[in-house]
Amino acid sequence: MPHVTLEFSQNLQIANEGDLLLQLNTTLFESGQFKHSKDIKTRLYHANGSLIGLGAGDGEHFVVAHLAIMAGRTDDIKADLVERVMNVLQKTIGKTHQNVQYTVNLTELSPHYQKAII
Repeated sequence: MPHVTLEFSQNLQIANEGDLLLQLNTTLFESGQFKHSKDIKTRLYHANGSLIGLGAGDGEHFVVAHLAIMAGRTDDIKADLVERVMNVLQKTIGKTHQNVQYTVNLTELSPHYQKAII
């Protein structure tokens, strides 16, 4: 825990997706909120089809980050985690791409969430 899912507009290409995922995991682990680095799971998907607005803006892209954590953290901690994810996305993707809309959404997992390592 946590889970980070990134959705990219279909034509937004990142030179080193593995590096981006590592940076996200690192910043979340450095927050001190997660006991083991292996608890942090990230994944990245490109939308098969995507459209911003009415489609007039060629060269526009989006990144939507979904951050899911266990309940019980304060609003300040949640805000810090969201800011950490946002900063990594903007710094990493912003180096090579313009006209990108970034969003980060944090949700709390159900109290019935289960994890097993077999």
